[in-house]
Amino acid sequence: MPSLQDILRSRQAGGFIGRERQLALFAENLRLPVADRQFLFSVHGAAGIGKSFLVRQFRRIAADHGCAAGQVDESAYDLPSALAALAAGLGPCKEFAKRLAAYRQHRQDLDSDPTAPEGLSSLLTRSTVRAGLAAAGEVPVVGALAKAVDSKSAAEDVDRLRVFLSRKLRSRDDVELVMSPADVLTPALVRDLNSLGKPLALFFDTYERTSPFLDQWLRDLFAGKHGDLPADIVFVVAGQKPLDLNHWGDFLSVRTDLPLEVFTDDEARRFLTSRNVTDPRVVEVILGLSGRLPVLVAMLAEAHPTEVAEVGDPSGSAVERFLKWEPDPARRTAALFGALPRRFSSEQFATAAGSTDHLSWLVQQPFVTEQSDGYRYHDVVRTQMLRVLQRRNPAEWRTRHLALAEQAEPLERSYHRLCADPATLPEALCGLIAAFAVRRSQAPLWSRMILQAGREIDAPEVLRRGTELVENADYTALIGLLAGDPSLPAASRALAYAERGVLLRAARDFDAALADLRSAIDLAPDEVRYIGERGETLRRMGRSDEALPDLDRALIDYPEDSWLLGCRGAALQALGRFEEALRDLDKAIELRPGYTWALGARADTLFQLGRYPEALVDADRAIGQSADYTFGLACRAAILIAMGEPQRAAADLARIVELGNPQTFAFFLLALGSGSVPVIEAALAASPGPVDRAIRLWELGRAEQAAAAIEQALEEGMPAAFVITEFRRLNKITGRDVDAAIALLE
Repeated sequence: MPSLQDILRSRQAGGFIGRERQLALFAENLRLPVADRQFLFSVHGAAGIGKSFLVRQFRRIAADHGCAAGQVDESAYDLPSALAALAAGLGPCKEFAKRLAAYRQHRQDLDSDPTAPEGLSSLLTRSTVRAGLAAAGEVPVVGALAKAVDSKSAAEDVDRLRVFLSRKLRSRDDVELVMSPADVLTPALVRDLNSLGKPLALFFDTYERTSPFLDQWLRDLFAGKHGDLPADIVFVVAGQKPLDLNHWGDFLSVRTDLPLEVFTDDEARRFLTSRNVTDPRVVEVILGLSGRLPVLVAMLAEAHPTEVAEVGDPSGSAVERFLKWEPDPARRTAALFGALPRRFSSEQFATAAGSTDHLSWLVQQPFVTEQSDGYRYHDVVRTQMLRVLQRRNPAEWRTRHLALAEQAEPLERSYHRLCADPATLPEALCGLIAAFAVRRSQAPLWSRMILQAGREIDAPEVLRRGTELVENADYTALIGLLAGDPSLPAASRALAYAERGVLLRAARDFDAALADLRSAIDLAPDEVRYIGERGETLRRMGRSDEALPDLDRALIDYPEDSWLLGCRGAALQALGRFEEALRDLDKAIELRPGYTWALGARADTLFQLGRYPEALVDADRAIGQSADYTFGLACRAAILIAMGEPQRAAADLARIVELGNPQTFAFFLLALGSGSVPVIEAALAASPGPVDRAIRLWELGRAEQAAAAIEQALEEGMPAAFVITEFRRLNKITGRDVDAAIALLE
């Protein structure tokens, strides 16, 4: 016996009128030899124009041709969820399913781990951890071997993430999976696609909502970044705008654009005839009410009006006419209240409509579609339904929204409460801040929700704030709007200030970051984690003496926090208090034996003390845990040079060159010490910043140019103490006199 979904899909597929040219083109393409096909169809047009309906017909045609079909729509909120939706309809994607299950389990464990470093979840959800790695060079800022200050915040954040994951997950493959899911999940999916042994059709609907995280990934997929795709595959991308020619220009030869317009007069009339709507006056009213927009034509035709008397007054909206033509009052009520949730399950429909009695009828209507997370109305129809409901029954509007809020998760709960009462806007904004702190990628979902609610309830302040949030998509700008909002509770504003402070610190805007963290502490003086973050910010600014009281205070409440111990150890090292630094770093490593960053910091501290054999042991351990640990390689190279083994040092430096990280002035100095011509040439070829140039120019005897580079570095915010340390390093490695350079900095 067929299921409800089987009946629904059958009815939605049957009797399709219009778009014959597009359907014929798609079907003919599948009949061509693979080498002659177009592989990418870009369907685009305004809301309600019939994109999703056409995609369903394309899926039906693909199925008739024996294709396995996968689809992504706006229910996907990030890349892993999109890949999961895509794979769900394709068949047994065993390798991908295994890796996805591991990713989800790891994320769940990490998000709930009380020992995780502050901000770890936010780091995991930045646009790409890979970009952070490339920008940071994976170099933690501890001691004189550090990378330039402009990248050390990103470096330490990424390294903090890596060392925690290395301890937590053990397997390097699992660390890579969590840090860069696209780079692990996508190749697994591609291998599964190749092993399915059948034609494939991949559909991306409502692309205007998913393109922010899918567009680059999809281009990479076409470019073969994640492996070769099977040739017998077709992609359909449907959104309100065509694919951007500036980004997709390389694929014009395999792409077909399918712009959609409203039904022609002939198409609309033929569609109505197919639904037994033939009375000329009825037809004219439907054409006028719908504007020949396919979703409205289909909705009005579904009521099958047959008599002139049923038309009545031709004024009003298409939805009002649909409701008037539906003879069953219970169905009319179900259609109206079913529009309250943005998407609904049977349980949510029962709450909204009072029962599930008419659910089977409703989901067969042309304006309702089934998605992976439930059913949803077409936006054009839902908007009109909500207007009718607000006007006819405002009391029930509020009561049922509040009932829906009781059973919803936080995002939808805030949506329903906001629709019931716009005065709950501060509550929704606090929810956004809390979601941002857990996973920054959730922030756009909250911003769009607030904007949508503002439009639906016609609340000017909600609409203004939602618009403001959506337009400020940059994380720093978005959270800044909330940090400065005096209408919000102190605790929420403090969290917003702290989150922005961490972002500003990563962007090397240290003064602003420090100001934000101070504001957070003023608003929430008992929140010790903000004090610890302020201490770490001061340390990264080269103000380790000021950082110590904050780190000391945080460690009173969290005496066994290995990250705080590592931070204080690094601060003590910067102050030359090496024995005290060792005590903190020893304890951090005792608490986390696999703490790679702390091992590197301790290796550097032992190196500063001249305890080279012990330093070498720690550097070896750090590199053994992470073979591509750039700071560890640089630290070991320095130790080996000091121990009179420049050839072994050259091997480590050559590995840094292979990893693409020979940009720092520390590397240049080590290259000189190694005596390796290829390594020195790689260092000289790297694009240096002002401190890099100052060091190199001084080594080359160009004192005036070096002085100008020093001045530029200071103007750009480089701490003078940091530059002095590096000039002293130059003296230690090469013997060159640096007193005159240091005099410029004191």
